[in-house]
Amino acid sequence: MKSVRGKRFLRYAGLLMMGSALVGWAALPALAQEGSPDASTTPVGILFRWLNFILVIGALAYLIIKFGGPYFRGNAESIARSIADAAERRAAAERELQAATEKLAGVAREIQEEHRTAERESAADQERIRALAKTEAERIGQAARAEINAAERAGAQELRAIAAKLATDRAAVLIRTRMNAAAESALFNSFVGELERAAS
Repeated sequence: MKSVRGKRFLRYAGLLMMGSALVGWAALPALAQEGSPDASTTPVGILFRWLNFILVIGALAYLIIKFGGPYFRGNAESIARSIADAAERRAAAERELQAATEKLAGVAREIQEEHRTAERESAADQERIRALAKTEAERIGQAARAEINAAERAGAQELRAIAAKLATDRAAVLIRTRMNAAAESALFNSFVGELERAAS
């Protein structure tokens, strides 16, 4: 479907360029007359400006349709993959945190059973077991939280980088478009000035 549309667009653009070339060829004698008024205000000059405008807009539309769509689709897919990867990393870290919480609950139960079955053991042994369980749970919890934070930061940085690149690319396209219009206007004014000098 896209290739048919693109071929049709190219066919129309080619016909438009051929038509503008024929009109230009036919208008050469009128433009070459001495003592003619300002070329840009004549009907042929206005026609040329409109044809030039249509050609530039047509070329820009073709380039945007041809290259813009796949480029933005690729960036959207890259962003979606980054988000999915970050979500998977976050889910894995949350699973680790859940496992650590379950381990902590299991350790607490184990301590209670130890307490019931081993009342003869000293208070120092009970404190040592509690301290080890708490340290292990804190270490696992800190590691899980660090993994979650790292995954979130990585995803956010990647999204910022992609957004900055998209904004920079869009700004470059806008600047090129504006400079092309300004350069075209300056060139046209210079051409008209040369025609006036040649006519006088």
